[in-house]
Amino acid sequence: MKFKKLLFVSLLAPFFACESTNEEPSILIPNTYSFERNGSSTVSYQGQTDRLNMTTEIKNYISSANDGSEISLTKLLNMYSNNNSPFESSELNASSKKLEDKTNPAEVNFIKSVLSEAASTSAKMAQNRTTASDGVAGLIERGNSGNFILVNEKGWEFKEMFEKGVMGAVFYDQIMNVYLSESKIGNDIENTLLEEGKNYTAMEHHWDEAFGYWGVPRDFPSGDPVLQDSENIFWAKYTNGRDAALNVNEPLMQAYITGRAAIVAKDYALRDTQKQKIIELHELVTAATTVHYINRTMNSLSTGDIGNMLHLLSETYGFVKAIQYSPMKKLTNQEINDILTKDFGEGGNFWKVTMDGLNRAKERLSNAYPELNPIKDVL
Repeated sequence: MKFKKLLFVSLLAPFFACESTNEEPSILIPNTYSFERNGSSTVSYQGQTDRLNMTTEIKNYISSANDGSEISLTKLLNMYSNNNSPFESSELNASSKKLEDKTNPAEVNFIKSVLSEAASTSAKMAQNRTTASDGVAGLIERGNSGNFILVNEKGWEFKEMFEKGVMGAVFYDQIMNVYLSESKIGNDIENTLLEEGKNYTAMEHHWDEAFGYWGVPRDFPSGDPVLQDSENIFWAKYTNGRDAALNVNEPLMQAYITGRAAIVAKDYALRDTQKQKIIELHELVTAATTVHYINRTMNSLSTGDIGNMLHLLSETYGFVKAIQYSPMKKLTNQEINDILTKDFGEGGNFWKVTMDGLNRAKERLSNAYPELNPIKDVL
């Protein structure tokens, strides 16, 4: 395993000058997210990987309604709660993990309502293939591609509302408010004794679980390509997508690796500085991605491509909602609500969105995140 060394100058050095050995205290930082004890890995986050894969299967199933096919609400709810072996993957059916019990409690009903409405609308489309319009749920083509999306009466695309909803209310919320919280990695959490039958301490494992929800490979971003097709999903995809503009891949990965190494070394001050970097960088990626999709939405609106506009705005809506879960968020809850219910169309009706509203949302974001100001129109 290759390591790089992080050096610290001890504040107590003057008091021990007479005993100096000319050796500087150090923490070994691996080049990849790889940690071992007694020759075996201490890293484990299979539950997070399972939930990412469950989300992929559910969104793909919802997407199958885009050709006018009916999808089953029973199956969708079983997939969300992982009951009755609903997945194509036998590994997921055998897993004890589920998405529902990891969803922020305030969002469970929203996610279920998206699933319910997707199923009921798909049943109607299987009968009559209604074309979507303001106030009418149905199918709408994206440009002249021949590809259709299923939307509700406000123009919300069901697949995107589910996927981005889970990215915020599960993955993002679990990283920031669960696994990086005091209740999971605080100084009182066990970090000496190994968990029974495992090769990691509780604190080590909780940090790993936060990393698992990010979804990047353990050698990120050194791969060529940086992300394989199977990895180019969820927050890994959007982090890498903003790297050219923000140079965020390496700093975020280093914060995760350095924080984990600090836990091994029981340097909790260093752990906490890395935690803050992680939260700040994830939030910046989310804000930048929101601006990116606002720009694309504006382009589709200007060309009259309403199908693509609804698709893009459905993604944008989910990223704005995700920001609310950052414990250090730079937008107030009122500002977030105003973007969702005013800037993106009165009452969140995407059919009513205007250039003025989109520009207003972009200004709110670029004012809150000054790093975005110079690039807000080109993201």
